[in-house]
Amino acid sequence: MRRVTERTAVPGVLRRRLWIGICGAAAFMTSACADGARRPDFDPWHQSISALSLGPDGSLQVANFMMFGAAVLTTVPAWRRILWGGIGGGAVPVLTAMTGVSLILAGLLPQDPAPGYDPMALRLTEPTLPGLLHLLVAAVAAGSSIAVLAVMSKRFGGDPKWPGWSAYSLLMSVAMTVCVAVYAVWSTAASGYAGAFERAALMVTPIWGATFLRQLATGRPFMVARDRES
Repeated sequence: MRRVTERTAVPGVLRRRLWIGICGAAAFMTSACADGARRPDFDPWHQSISALSLGPDGSLQVANFMMFGAAVLTTVPAWRRILWGGIGGGAVPVLTAMTGVSLILAGLLPQDPAPGYDPMALRLTEPTLPGLLHLLVAAVAAGSSIAVLAVMSKRFGGDPKWPGWSAYSLLMSVAMTVCVAVYAVWSTAASGYAGAFERAALMVTPIWGATFLRQLATGRPFMVARDRES
């Protein structure tokens, strides 16, 4: 396969579209923190953000998930154009779309009451179908986000204009995997710090994205050059 080495800087209009996803993540976290702070029985250190969809004000968190998912979906066309002609040009837009759709579904499918937080006093002894589906789409969102970082690590591999970025992207992918795994295990307990690890996992991709966009803003070439729009 022919290796294309000529590249160009990413136009500002495409960078701004990617910032929408990062701002969406920041808005999502801010809203969740504010909502959790006003609930006297909610422990943000242990409980997941999804638990905020339970109770009389749960619709606020449902809307928050849908907003976040929609913001992520708006970045898909920009990723497709930025990554055209190189590694990740097909995979990253698809994985990003999976993340966005999964976040929307995570809002529409409420989780079951978690240990230590049952605001509606449901006292379930068996998981419900919506609760299981919520866990499934949440896993898809996490897995696709981790995969994006891994693919981008491969994209940066051996690129002299982006030294260290392959290792950085892979490290962030591993960090998110660890945070998700710790949350998954700890969330089955009635107390602990599962929520802190979930929130840390959610911030990995936005942090990576913000640092990536800061580098693009300096004019560092990244896009594969092409003679005509396709």
